[in-house]
Amino acid sequence: MRVLLCILITIVFGNADIIERFTKPENCKSCHNEQFNAWKTSLHSLSHEKNNELYEKSVKFVALETSKGHGEVIVSCSNCHNPRLEIKEIDDVYTIAKTFDLKTQKTEKIDKALDVEHIQNGISCYICHNVDSIKPKSSQNQVGYKNFEWTKDETIVGPYEDSDNRAGFHKSSQREHFINGNNLCLSCHQGVAFDNPLAIYNTGDEHLQSGDTQRCVDCHMKPATKGIISPHSKPESAKERELKAHLFAGVRNSFELLNDSLKIDLKKTAQNKANLNVVNLTSHNLPSGFSGRNMTVKVTFYDKNAQELNSKDINFEKIYHNKFGVITLSYSADKLISDTTLKAYEDRNIEIDAPLHVSSAKVEVLYYVLSPKLQERIIVNDEKYTKPYQIYKATFSLK
Repeated sequence: MRVLLCILITIVFGNADIIERFTKPENCKSCHNEQFNAWKTSLHSLSHEKNNELYEKSVKFVALETSKGHGEVIVSCSNCHNPRLEIKEIDDVYTIAKTFDLKTQKTEKIDKALDVEHIQNGISCYICHNVDSIKPKSSQNQVGYKNFEWTKDETIVGPYEDSDNRAGFHKSSQREHFINGNNLCLSCHQGVAFDNPLAIYNTGDEHLQSGDTQRCVDCHMKPATKGIISPHSKPESAKERELKAHLFAGVRNSFELLNDSLKIDLKKTAQNKANLNVVNLTSHNLPSGFSGRNMTVKVTFYDKNAQELNSKDINFEKIYHNKFGVITLSYSADKLISDTTLKAYEDRNIEIDAPLHVSSAKVEVLYYVLSPKLQERIIVNDEKYTKPYQIYKATFSLK
Protein backbone atom coordinates (compact mmCIF):
# COMPACT_ATOMS: atom_id res chain seq x y z
CA MET A 1 0.00 0.00 0.00
CA ARG A 2 2.76 2.45 0.96
CA VAL A 3 4.74 1.59 -2.17
CA LEU A 4 1.65 2.13 -4.31
CA LEU A 5 1.06 5.52 -2.76
CA CYS A 6 4.67 6.49 -3.43
CA ILE A 7 4.15 5.70 -7.10
CA LEU A 8 0.70 7.24 -7.51
CA ILE A 9 0.99 10.54 -5.70
CA THR A 10 1.35 13.28 -8.25
CA ILE A 11 2.47 16.73 -7.33
CA VAL A 12 3.10 19.84 -9.34
CA PHE A 13 5.79 22.21 -8.12
CA GLY A 14 6.21 25.59 -9.74
CA ASN A 15 8.18 28.58 -8.58
CA ALA A 16 10.88 30.86 -9.81
CA ASP A 17 13.98 30.84 -7.67
CA ILE A 18 13.28 32.69 -4.44
CA ILE A 19 15.97 34.95 -2.96
CA GLU A 20 15.81 34.06 0.70
CA ARG A 21 16.70 37.44 2.18
CA PHE A 22 13.77 39.07 0.36
CA THR A 23 11.27 36.70 1.97
CA LYS A 24 11.61 38.22 5.45
CA PRO A 25 9.71 41.51 5.83
CA GLU A 26 11.91 42.33 8.83
CA ASN A 27 14.84 42.69 6.43
CA CYS A 28 12.94 45.43 4.60
CA LYS A 29 12.05 47.22 7.83
CA SER A 30 15.37 49.02 8.33
CA CYS A 31 14.75 51.18 5.25
CA HIS A 32 10.98 50.88 5.00
CA ASN A 33 9.92 51.02 8.65
CA GLU A 34 6.75 53.07 8.09
CA GLN A 35 5.57 50.76 5.32
CA PHE A 36 6.41 47.67 7.38
CA ASN A 37 4.47 48.88 10.43
CA ALA A 38 1.40 49.73 8.34
CA TRP A 39 1.54 46.37 6.51
CA LYS A 40 1.67 44.53 9.84
CA THR A 41 -1.82 45.85 10.65
CA SER A 42 -3.27 44.59 7.36
CA LEU A 43 -4.90 41.32 6.39
CA HIS A 44 -2.13 40.95 3.80
CA SER A 45 0.21 40.14 6.68
CA LEU A 46 -2.29 37.56 7.98
CA SER A 47 -2.98 35.58 4.83
CA HIS A 48 -1.43 32.34 6.15
CA GLU A 49 -3.55 30.00 8.26
CA LYS A 50 -1.02 30.00 11.12
CA ASN A 51 -1.56 33.73 11.60
CA ASN A 52 -5.27 33.99 10.88
CA GLU A 53 -7.78 31.93 12.84
CA LEU A 54 -10.66 32.87 10.55
CA TYR A 55 -8.76 31.63 7.49
CA GLU A 56 -7.64 28.48 9.31
CA LYS A 57 -11.17 27.65 10.47
CA SER A 58 -12.69 28.54 7.09
CA VAL A 59 -10.35 26.15 5.26
CA LYS A 60 -11.26 23.33 7.65
CA PHE A 61 -14.95 24.22 7.33
CA VAL A 62 -14.87 24.19 3.52
CA ALA A 63 -12.92 20.92 3.46
CA LEU A 64 -15.59 19.33 5.66
CA GLU A 65 -18.50 20.84 3.71
CA THR A 66 -17.11 19.72 0.34
CA SER A 67 -15.64 16.36 1.46
CA LYS A 68 -12.22 17.48 0.24
CA GLY A 69 -8.89 17.08 1.94
CA HIS A 70 -7.41 19.98 3.87
CA GLY A 71 -4.39 20.02 1.58
CA GLU A 72 -6.49 20.30 -1.55
CA VAL A 73 -8.45 23.26 -0.17
CA ILE A 74 -5.40 25.07 1.20
CA VAL A 75 -3.54 24.74 -2.11
CA SER A 76 -6.54 26.18 -4.01
CA CYS A 77 -6.78 29.10 -1.59
CA SER A 78 -3.02 29.61 -1.80
CA ASN A 79 -3.33 30.78 -5.40
CA CYS A 80 -3.86 34.16 -3.76
CA HIS A 81 -3.24 33.66 -0.04
CA ASN A 82 0.27 32.30 -0.62
CA PRO A 83 1.19 32.73 -4.31
CA ARG A 84 4.82 31.68 -3.74
CA LEU A 85 3.76 28.33 -2.30
CA GLU A 86 5.90 25.75 -4.08
CA ILE A 87 3.02 23.30 -4.52
CA LYS A 88 0.49 24.17 -7.19
CA GLU A 89 -1.61 20.97 -7.28
CA ILE A 90 -2.07 17.79 -5.27
CA ASP A 91 -4.24 14.84 -6.16
CA ASP A 92 -6.68 12.59 -4.31
CA VAL A 93 -4.00 10.06 -3.45
CA TYR A 94 -2.27 12.56 -1.17
CA THR A 95 -5.59 13.15 0.58
CA ILE A 96 -6.05 9.39 1.05
CA ALA A 97 -2.53 9.06 2.42
CA LYS A 98 -3.18 11.84 4.94
CA THR A 99 -6.53 10.33 5.91
CA PHE A 100 -4.85 7.07 6.86
CA ASP A 101 -1.74 8.77 8.28
CA LEU A 102 0.49 7.10 5.70
CA LYS A 103 3.89 8.77 5.32
CA THR A 104 5.99 8.58 2.19
CA GLN A 105 8.82 10.67 0.78
CA LYS A 106 6.32 12.48 -1.41
CA THR A 107 3.83 13.26 1.38
CA GLU A 108 6.65 14.51 3.59
CA LYS A 109 7.87 16.72 0.76
CA ILE A 110 4.40 18.18 0.29
CA ASP A 111 3.90 18.72 4.02
CA LYS A 112 7.26 20.46 4.26
CA ALA A 113 6.37 22.76 1.36
CA LEU A 114 3.03 23.61 3.00
CA ASP A 115 4.84 24.55 6.21
CA VAL A 116 7.84 26.41 4.81
CA GLU A 117 8.65 29.54 6.80
CA HIS A 118 8.61 32.16 4.06
CA ILE A 119 4.96 31.60 3.07
CA GLN A 120 3.91 32.18 6.68
CA ASN A 121 4.73 35.87 6.15
CA GLY A 122 1.60 36.18 4.03
CA ILE A 123 1.31 38.71 1.23
CA SER A 124 4.54 40.40 2.19
CA CYS A 125 6.93 42.78 0.44
CA TYR A 126 8.49 40.17 -1.82
CA ILE A 127 5.13 39.07 -3.21
CA CYS A 128 3.91 42.32 -4.78
CA HIS A 129 7.37 43.82 -5.33
CA ASN A 130 8.66 40.71 -7.12
CA VAL A 131 5.93 40.77 -9.80
CA ASP A 132 7.88 41.49 -12.98
CA SER A 133 4.84 41.51 -15.26
CA ILE A 134 1.16 40.55 -15.26
CA LYS A 135 -0.21 38.20 -17.90
CA PRO A 136 -3.36 39.00 -19.88
CA LYS A 137 -6.31 37.39 -18.11
CA SER A 138 -7.97 34.67 -20.15
CA SER A 139 -10.56 33.44 -17.62
CA GLN A 140 -11.92 34.04 -14.14
CA ASN A 141 -9.97 30.97 -12.99
CA GLN A 142 -6.69 32.70 -13.75
CA VAL A 143 -6.10 34.10 -10.27
CA GLY A 144 -3.17 34.81 -8.01
CA TYR A 145 0.18 33.37 -9.06
CA LYS A 146 -1.28 32.32 -12.44
CA ASN A 147 -1.23 36.00 -13.44
CA PHE A 148 2.37 36.68 -12.48
CA GLU A 149 5.79 36.53 -14.05
CA TRP A 150 8.27 36.84 -11.20
CA THR A 151 11.52 38.79 -11.28
CA LYS A 152 14.50 36.55 -11.93
CA ASP A 153 17.23 38.42 -10.06
CA GLU A 154 17.74 40.77 -7.12
CA THR A 155 15.50 43.45 -8.60
CA ILE A 156 12.68 44.84 -6.46
CA VAL A 157 10.02 46.49 -8.59
CA GLY A 158 7.72 49.37 -7.76
CA PRO A 159 6.50 52.76 -8.99
CA TYR A 160 9.97 54.35 -9.25
CA GLU A 161 13.31 53.79 -10.94
CA ASP A 162 16.51 53.97 -8.87
CA SER A 163 19.27 54.63 -11.36
CA ASP A 164 21.68 55.59 -8.54
CA ASN A 165 21.06 52.27 -6.77
CA ARG A 166 20.49 54.03 -3.45
CA ALA A 167 18.97 50.88 -2.02
CA GLY A 168 22.18 48.88 -2.05
CA PHE A 169 20.38 45.89 -0.56
CA HIS A 170 18.67 45.29 -3.90
CA LYS A 171 18.29 46.71 -7.38
CA SER A 172 15.18 48.78 -8.03
CA SER A 173 13.14 49.09 -11.19
CA GLN A 174 9.86 50.69 -12.24
CA ARG A 175 6.90 48.67 -13.47
CA GLU A 176 3.74 49.96 -15.13
CA HIS A 177 1.36 47.95 -12.93
CA PHE A 178 2.43 50.06 -9.94
CA ILE A 179 1.63 53.30 -11.75
CA ASN A 180 -1.57 52.70 -13.69
CA GLY A 181 -4.60 50.45 -13.52
CA ASN A 182 -5.69 47.84 -11.01
CA ASN A 183 -4.21 44.69 -12.54
CA LEU A 184 -1.91 43.95 -9.61
CA CYS A 185 -4.69 44.15 -7.01
CA LEU A 186 -7.26 42.39 -9.18
CA SER A 187 -4.96 39.48 -9.89
CA CYS A 188 -6.24 38.21 -6.54
CA HIS A 189 -9.33 40.32 -5.81
CA GLN A 190 -11.14 39.28 -8.99
CA GLY A 191 -11.68 35.67 -9.97
CA VAL A 192 -12.24 32.21 -8.54
CA ALA A 193 -9.70 29.60 -7.42
CA PHE A 194 -12.32 26.88 -6.84
CA ASP A 195 -14.32 24.85 -9.32
CA ASN A 196 -17.48 26.38 -7.81
CA PRO A 197 -18.51 29.54 -9.73
CA LEU A 198 -20.33 30.80 -6.62
CA ALA A 199 -16.93 31.21 -4.95
CA ILE A 200 -15.95 34.11 -7.20
CA TYR A 201 -14.37 37.25 -5.78
CA ASN A 202 -16.07 39.94 -7.85
CA THR A 203 -14.74 43.23 -6.50
CA GLY A 204 -12.98 44.05 -9.76
CA ASP A 205 -16.05 43.58 -11.94
CA GLU A 206 -18.16 45.54 -9.44
CA HIS A 207 -15.70 48.42 -9.76
CA LEU A 208 -15.59 48.16 -13.55
CA GLN A 209 -19.39 48.23 -13.84
CA SER A 210 -19.53 51.33 -11.63
CA GLY A 211 -17.71 53.34 -14.29
CA ASP A 212 -15.39 54.82 -11.68
CA THR A 213 -11.85 55.58 -12.85
CA GLN A 214 -10.25 55.57 -9.40
CA ARG A 215 -7.60 52.98 -8.67
CA CYS A 216 -7.88 50.56 -5.74
CA VAL A 217 -4.85 52.21 -4.12
CA ASP A 218 -6.55 55.62 -4.14
CA CYS A 219 -8.72 54.42 -1.24
CA HIS A 220 -6.93 51.41 0.21
CA MET A 221 -3.41 52.91 0.26
CA LYS A 222 -4.21 56.43 1.38
CA PRO A 223 -3.18 58.86 2.65
CA ALA A 224 -0.28 59.40 0.28
CA THR A 225 2.51 61.51 1.76
CA LYS A 226 5.70 63.14 0.51
CA GLY A 227 8.91 61.72 1.86
CA ILE A 228 12.31 60.15 1.33
CA ILE A 229 12.86 56.45 1.79
CA SER A 230 16.00 55.72 3.84
CA PRO A 231 17.24 59.36 3.88
CA HIS A 232 20.68 58.37 5.24
CA SER A 233 21.43 56.13 2.27
CA LYS A 234 23.31 58.16 -0.37
CA PRO A 235 21.60 61.40 0.75
CA GLU A 236 23.16 63.36 -2.12
CA SER A 237 20.96 61.52 -4.62
CA ALA A 238 17.86 61.13 -2.44
CA LYS A 239 14.59 62.38 -3.93
CA GLU A 240 11.33 63.31 -2.24
CA ARG A 241 8.55 61.17 -3.66
CA GLU A 242 4.92 60.31 -3.12
CA LEU A 243 4.72 57.43 -0.66
CA LYS A 244 1.54 55.39 -0.38
CA ALA A 245 0.37 54.05 2.98
CA HIS A 246 0.76 50.27 3.11
CA LEU A 247 -2.32 49.76 5.29
CA PHE A 248 -4.26 47.96 2.53
CA ALA A 249 -7.04 49.54 4.51
CA GLY A 250 -10.06 47.64 5.74
CA VAL A 251 -12.50 47.76 8.62
CA ARG A 252 -9.97 46.34 11.09
CA ASN A 253 -7.29 49.00 10.59
CA SER A 254 -9.06 52.00 9.05
CA PHE A 255 -12.24 53.36 10.61
CA GLU A 256 -12.18 56.26 8.16
CA LEU A 257 -12.36 54.00 5.12
CA LEU A 258 -15.74 52.53 6.04
CA ASN A 259 -17.04 55.68 7.70
CA ASP A 260 -16.51 57.55 4.44
CA SER A 261 -18.24 54.80 2.46
CA LEU A 262 -21.84 55.55 3.42
CA LYS A 263 -24.36 58.37 3.56
CA ILE A 264 -27.43 57.73 5.68
CA ASP A 265 -30.67 59.58 6.34
CA LEU A 266 -33.82 58.66 8.26
CA LYS A 267 -37.15 60.47 7.94
CA LYS A 268 -40.63 59.82 9.30
CA THR A 269 -43.06 59.40 6.39
CA ALA A 270 -46.29 58.54 8.23
CA GLN A 271 -47.55 58.05 11.77
CA ASN A 272 -46.04 54.57 11.93
CA LYS A 273 -43.61 54.57 8.99
CA ALA A 274 -40.08 55.83 8.40
CA ASN A 275 -37.80 55.84 5.37
CA LEU A 276 -34.19 54.78 5.77
CA ASN A 277 -32.01 56.06 2.95
CA VAL A 278 -28.62 54.36 2.55
CA VAL A 279 -26.17 55.47 -0.14
CA ASN A 280 -23.04 53.50 -1.02
CA LEU A 281 -20.28 56.01 -1.81
CA THR A 282 -17.80 53.39 -3.03
CA SER A 283 -17.17 51.87 -6.44
CA HIS A 284 -17.80 48.30 -5.34
CA ASN A 285 -20.44 46.46 -3.34
CA LEU A 286 -20.72 46.80 0.43
CA PRO A 287 -19.74 44.31 1.66
CA SER A 288 -17.49 42.91 -1.06
CA GLY A 289 -14.89 40.14 -1.26
CA PHE A 290 -15.00 37.36 1.35
CA SER A 291 -18.50 35.86 1.31
CA GLY A 292 -18.79 35.67 5.09
CA ARG A 293 -18.99 39.43 5.59
CA ASN A 294 -22.03 41.30 6.84
CA MET A 295 -23.04 44.91 7.31
CA THR A 296 -25.96 45.58 9.65
CA VAL A 297 -27.85 48.85 10.00
CA LYS A 298 -29.42 48.95 13.46
CA VAL A 299 -32.22 51.47 14.00
CA THR A 300 -33.27 52.06 17.62
CA PHE A 301 -36.41 54.13 18.30
CA TYR A 302 -36.91 56.34 21.39
CA ASP A 303 -39.82 58.30 22.84
CA LYS A 304 -39.65 61.93 23.97
CA ASN A 305 -38.23 60.83 27.33
CA ALA A 306 -35.36 58.98 25.60
CA GLN A 307 -36.82 55.62 26.56
CA GLU A 308 -36.20 52.87 24.04
CA LEU A 309 -39.33 51.71 22.23
CA ASN A 310 -37.93 49.03 19.92
CA SER A 311 -35.22 48.40 17.36
CA LYS A 312 -34.81 46.91 13.90
CA ASP A 313 -31.83 45.36 12.10
CA ILE A 314 -31.39 45.58 8.33
CA ASN A 315 -28.74 43.24 6.93
CA PHE A 316 -26.59 43.77 3.86
CA GLU A 317 -24.98 40.46 2.93
CA LYS A 318 -25.00 37.42 0.67
CA ILE A 319 -26.62 34.26 2.02
CA TYR A 320 -25.44 30.93 0.61
CA HIS A 321 -26.83 27.47 1.34
CA ASN A 322 -25.16 24.10 0.93
CA LYS A 323 -26.91 21.11 -0.67
CA PHE A 324 -28.69 20.44 2.63
CA GLY A 325 -30.17 23.94 2.77
CA VAL A 326 -27.87 25.10 5.58
CA ILE A 327 -26.04 28.44 5.58
CA THR A 328 -22.46 28.15 4.37
CA LEU A 329 -19.62 30.05 2.70
CA SER A 330 -19.65 30.58 -1.06
CA TYR A 331 -16.82 28.07 -1.61
CA SER A 332 -18.98 25.20 -0.39
CA ALA A 333 -22.33 26.58 -1.56
CA ASP A 334 -24.92 24.90 -3.73
CA LYS A 335 -27.04 28.01 -4.14
CA LEU A 336 -27.04 31.77 -3.57
CA ILE A 337 -30.24 32.36 -1.59
CA SER A 338 -30.21 36.15 -1.36
CA ASP A 339 -28.02 39.15 -2.07
CA THR A 340 -28.81 42.34 -0.17
CA THR A 341 -25.35 43.90 -0.52
CA LEU A 342 -25.35 47.55 -1.55
CA LYS A 343 -24.23 47.82 -5.16
CA ALA A 344 -21.61 50.36 -6.20
CA TYR A 345 -22.98 53.89 -5.71
CA GLU A 346 -26.45 52.50 -5.00
CA ASP A 347 -29.00 54.81 -3.40
CA ARG A 348 -31.44 52.53 -1.56
CA ASN A 349 -34.64 53.51 0.26
CA ILE A 350 -36.01 51.10 2.85
CA GLU A 351 -39.42 51.56 4.45
CA ILE A 352 -39.51 50.48 8.08
CA ASP A 353 -42.20 50.40 10.73
CA ALA A 354 -41.92 53.14 13.33
CA PRO A 355 -43.58 52.71 16.75
CA LEU A 356 -46.24 55.09 18.03
CA HIS A 357 -44.99 58.02 20.11
CA VAL A 358 -41.54 57.87 18.52
CA SER A 359 -39.51 61.03 18.96
CA SER A 360 -36.04 60.11 17.73
CA ALA A 361 -33.97 57.23 16.42
CA LYS A 362 -30.35 56.20 16.66
CA VAL A 363 -28.83 54.65 13.54
CA GLU A 364 -25.70 52.53 13.88
CA VAL A 365 -23.87 50.65 11.15
CA LEU A 366 -22.05 47.54 12.32
CA TYR A 367 -19.60 45.69 10.10
CA TYR A 368 -18.79 42.03 10.68
CA VAL A 369 -15.78 40.29 9.14
CA LEU A 370 -17.72 37.06 9.78
CA SER A 371 -21.50 37.38 9.99
CA PRO A 372 -23.29 36.45 13.24
CA LYS A 373 -25.16 33.67 11.41
CA LEU A 374 -21.95 32.09 10.16
CA GLN A 375 -20.31 32.48 13.56
CA GLU A 376 -22.73 29.82 14.74
CA ARG A 377 -21.20 27.37 12.24
CA ILE A 378 -17.57 28.52 12.13
CA ILE A 379 -16.32 28.85 15.69
CA VAL A 380 -13.65 31.55 15.79
CA ASN A 381 -12.22 32.74 19.11
CA ASP A 382 -10.18 35.70 17.89
CA GLU A 383 -12.54 38.62 18.38
CA LYS A 384 -11.03 40.77 15.64
CA TYR A 385 -12.84 38.46 13.23
CA THR A 386 -16.09 38.19 15.19
CA LYS A 387 -16.80 41.49 16.92
CA PRO A 388 -18.98 44.16 15.34
CA TYR A 389 -17.05 47.21 14.08
CA GLN A 390 -19.13 50.35 14.46
CA ILE A 391 -18.50 52.37 11.31
CA TYR A 392 -21.33 54.89 11.60
CA LYS A 393 -23.53 56.38 14.33
CA ALA A 394 -26.04 59.24 14.24
CA THR A 395 -29.29 60.33 15.89
CA PHE A 396 -32.28 61.57 13.87
CA SER A 397 -35.31 63.54 15.04
CA LEU A 398 -38.59 61.87 14.04
CA LYS A 399 -41.08 64.25 15.63
